[in-house]
Formats: sequence, structure tokens, C-alpha cells
Amino acid sequence: MRRALLFTALAAVVLAGCSGGGGGARLSKAELITRGDAICTKYRAKNEALNRDAPARNPTDPQATDEQVKKSGPILEKLSDNVRAARGEFADLHPPADVESDWRNTLDDLDQIADKLHAVAVAAVKLDRQRVVNEYADILRLNNRVSSFEKDYGFRVCGRTS
Repeated sequence: MRRALLFTALAAVVLAGCSGGGGGARLSKAELITRGDAICTKYRAKNEALNRDAPARNPTDPQATDEQVKKSGPILEKLSDNVRAARGEFADLHPPADVESDWRNTLDDLDQIADKLHAVAVAAVKLDRQRVVNEYADILRLNNRVSSFEKDYGFRVCGRTS
């Protein structure tokens, strides 16, 4: 069950990125929610598949074996790739003007999350457990900020863990 704690929480990271800033006509709030939730649904499925391949213990668990910590690295790297891909899709959306600033901040947060997931993946493979813990704490902080915005804005899939 500890595996689910880390990887489900990290999988939620990808679901938390429903913001954009691409060109074209601005979307209404309802259109943005519909399109953003479709993107989140797509990446939720991808992340659930990654979670099934995760080691029994997450790499932040002090009782995780060295092998379990190392095996989490490639999964975390794929999760980082998913965050980057989802962020790219969200960036193609053109949000309503009244949330433009919040949305740009969310895209920036997603960039940081993807970078930190990559750092966690590298640290896990190198068995740098302290860095895994430190980076993961930053990921959770960023993810909470993104998720709070999405929930408050009205997304039904993005920002939700289940």
C-alpha cells in the first residue's frame, strides 16, 4: 500500500495541470474545463499503468530496499515525461483572460514538477535517498498549489486524486 501513496500522489501531479496560454480564441470557462479534463483523463490512465509497475515500497519509505528504490527511477522518469507531455497539451489551450496569470503560474509549476520528477528519478537510481525525499517534498508542495487552483476553478478531473 505504501507504493500507492507515492505513485498515486505523483500520478495526480500530471492530473493537476489544466492550464494553458496558447494562441487563438480564448476558451470560455466551461470549454476550458471540458478540454482540460479530457487531457487529465488521458494522462490519468497513463499514470495508473505506471503505478501498476511500481515497486511494492516507494523510494521515500525508509524500509524500501535498495532494489526497490532503484526500480522506481525509470517509473519516475516516465512520470516526468507524462507531466511534460500534458503540460504541452495544456499550453495549447487559450484560457479566459481573468485567469491568465494563474494559468501561466500553473504552467511554470508543471515545468518545475517535471524537472523535480527527473531529479528524483536520477537520485533513486543513484540511491541518493535524502535527495529523493527532499525533491518529493517540493513536488508535493507544487502539486498542492496547482491542485488547489484547479479545484477552486471548477475542474472535475484535473486536480483530483480519484
